[in-house]
This record gives sequence, structure tokens and C-alpha cells, in this order.
Amino acid sequence: IGPGISGLLIAWFGTGPSFIINAFSYIAVIIALSAIRDEELHIESAPQIDAKIREAWAYVRKRTDIFAVMITVFFAATFGLNFQVFTALMATAVFDKGPASFGSLGSIVAIGSLSGALLSAKLDSKRSPRFIIAFAALFGVSVSLTAIAPTYFTYMLTLPIAGALGLTTMIAANSYVQTKTDPALRGRVMGIYLTIFLGGTPVGSPLIGWLSESIGTRQTIFMCGVVTMVSSALIYLLLRERLFASNQN
Repeated sequence: IGPGISGLLIAWFGTGPSFIINAFSYIAVIIALSAIRDEELHIESAPQIDAKIREAWAYVRKRTDIFAVMITVFFAATFGLNFQVFTALMATAVFDKGPASFGSLGSIVAIGSLSGALLSAKLDSKRSPRFIIAFAALFGVSVSLTAIAPTYFTYMLTLPIAGALGLTTMIAANSYVQTKTDPALRGRVMGIYLTIFLGGTPVGSPLIGWLSESIGTRQTIFMCGVVTMVSSALIYLLLRERLFASNQN
């Protein structure tokens, strides 16, 4: 929803006013946080944080299925889920478009993401590490396809596919980790998952920008798709025996 709304705002009002509108949207969050009554919070005593984190890491390493999902998500999120960077580069550097066209691309990606959310709901019973890895590989292929789109119009047609596959992969991964983790460790394991999911962005985005200037925008985006696809294939090949044993258990 966010990219879609931002795309429309950029198209209607321009880039600067859209940032101002986004800043005002945080007022609702601040009001909600200020409404929390601290005296009603029930905080239980717990062991040291370091020990709790080590326990969660040990659990993830032992659970091959969860470990495989997390590594898959890391590569897909770091190299594939950079639509804001990709669309900005393609719109300006490749197709020589302005802010309005860039904003429209954000809306188109959002349409694909919404389709991915609906698809993920229908495929809820089929979620597994193999399913997640396969969709991550397909997502990588779709990202590479966006890089070779010859025209702005064909680029617009490829974006919803990439958006749908990307969000389907992430929703499936998030749901799998949450539902398959021991309830006693779920909070800590999800903390590790979110760190892996978001941790690659500070590295991936600057790297994509630098590569785009060095070897070209299309080549960079195509390579990001290939990295996502190949990493998914390697994860499956290296861990498939352990994944099969984990499923049997």
C-alpha cells in the first residue's frame, strides 16, 4: 500500500511535498505510542539478554529448515527487494522519465504486491522451505526480466510480476518462521529473522547505486536478479538432504 500511495502523491504533488506529507503521517504513530500506559505493562524477570540471543542462534542453526529460509530471505531482500532503487534508476537513467513517471512505477509495483498477498493467502497450506526457495528463485528471474525490458511500457508490465513473486516469497517466509518456531523462542527467533531481512539493505542499496554507475543500470539490476536466483538454487542444493531429514522428523 505504501509504495502505491507514495507513487500517486509524487505524481500529483511532486517529490518534496510528498516527503512533507509522509512526515506528518508519523503524528498518528506518536499519538498511539504516547497513549500507552506504562503502569499497566507487566514485565517479567528474564535471564541475561546475551544468553537468550545465543540460545536463539543455537536453535536456528539446529533447525535446518528455518536456517535455509532465513538465508534465502537475506539474499532475496538484499539484492532483489530494492524496487525503490531499481525503479528510480530505470525511470531516470534508462528511460529518461521524471518524478511523475517514477511515482507511477511505485503504484504499479504496489499492484503486484497486493496480488502477491492474495496469492500467498491461497497458497497458505503449501508453504514449506522448498516452496519459499522456489519462489525466491522465480523472483530472481522476474527481477532480471525487468532489467531487459526494452521500453518504459514493457518495463511497467514486468513490475507487477516481480512485485507479486517478491511479496509471496516474503509472506511465506515470515509465516513459516513464526508458525514453525518453538513458542518459547519465537520472539527471539523473529528478532533474528527481521535482522537478517532488514540488515542487508544498508549494504545492498549503496552497492546497487555504485554498480549502476560503474557497469550500467540494466546490468546491475540483471545481476541482482541472477544473484537472488543462483543463491536460492545453491541453498537448496547444499541443504536439500538436511531439509528432507528435517521434514521427515
